[in-house]
Amino acid sequence: MLDRRFWLGLIASASFIALLLWRIDFQDTIEAFWKANYLWLLPAVAFYFVALYFRTLRWGVVLRPLKDVPTGRLFPVMAVGYMANNLLPVRLGELVRSYYFGQREGVSKTATLGTIAIERVLDGVVLLAFLAGVSLALPLLGLVGGLATDTRIAAGVIVLVGAAPFLVGMSILVLAAYKPRALLSLFALAVKPLPKGLALKLNELAALFFTGLAVLRDPRRVLLVTLLTVPVWLGEGVMYYIVAWSFGLQDSLGGAGTMVWVMLAVTATSNLATALPSSQGGIGPFELFATATLVVLGAPREQATAYAVVLHVALLVPVTLLGLAYLWAGKQSLVQMVRLGAGKGANPGRGDDSLAVEEAR
Repeated sequence: MLDRRFWLGLIASASFIALLLWRIDFQDTIEAFWKANYLWLLPAVAFYFVALYFRTLRWGVVLRPLKDVPTGRLFPVMAVGYMANNLLPVRLGELVRSYYFGQREGVSKTATLGTIAIERVLDGVVLLAFLAGVSLALPLLGLVGGLATDTRIAAGVIVLVGAAPFLVGMSILVLAAYKPRALLSLFALAVKPLPKGLALKLNELAALFFTGLAVLRDPRRVLLVTLLTVPVWLGEGVMYYIVAWSFGLQDSLGGAGTMVWVMLAVTATSNLATALPSSQGGIGPFELFATATLVVLGAPREQATAYAVVLHVALLVPVTLLGLAYLWAGKQSLVQMVRLGAGKGANPGRGDDSLAVEEAR
């Protein structure tokens, strides 16, 4: 099953990359790569790690009903999880992070996965709010139509994939947090036709998953988690801005001031696009939508393409190397994390609820 999803993701990424490349002038794109000032990548990557630090603070708040863990202990787990997402297909990094945290802290891995679901949904909601805010400064009314024209993807699909999963996901998570018995009853009915042992295990996993949503029952913590999500994406937005400066994009985007708003729009669209099916690290959708957003807002296509590629490399490579370094320091391997995160070879014990059922089906 995993092999099939891997190849489907690879095909999807190749399709997005083909859409990106078929209209560019390769000579002009190479020239854009050549003219960029790559020294700007140093402060840009520094801001990425500032954003990662805020992600860690936020996750600590979400995890607090399960266990209060110092930020210093959570940061390596966060880096390992992002590294795994960048290297593995179908977001297996979320399972790796859940397993790694569960092993280190003796917490249910399935409940931990519930806290990660909260992060992902909040990220999408805040990015949608960014787009709404940017619309006050930029003519974004035609952005969806422009993206549809530029990417050859129907406007309805862009809206559906970009907004609906996060808004529906937030509604489901809140309902699961406040009315877990009702949802568990519905879930039990859904899995009832399955073999009795499998249905029982799935019901147990669902109950554990819901325990990870406990933070949603505390309005003050929900507010804090939401507020902490803002500097996460502002930090990444600053990174986008700095890399854009290295490519001289301010000259075609209306100056340094206007480029602030443009980069917030690019931050939102490129990251929302990674919800589309793709291979590791969102390669393909990220580049296509980052480039298309810049082109719609006035940047030359070749310069925008070079920018999107370099930006994505800067987003993926440093944290991947850091995560691998943390695994190496702990004398663990990514292959081991994947095997155990999928429940293969896990030993019974504290925090060892298996996620194998989900991955095996």
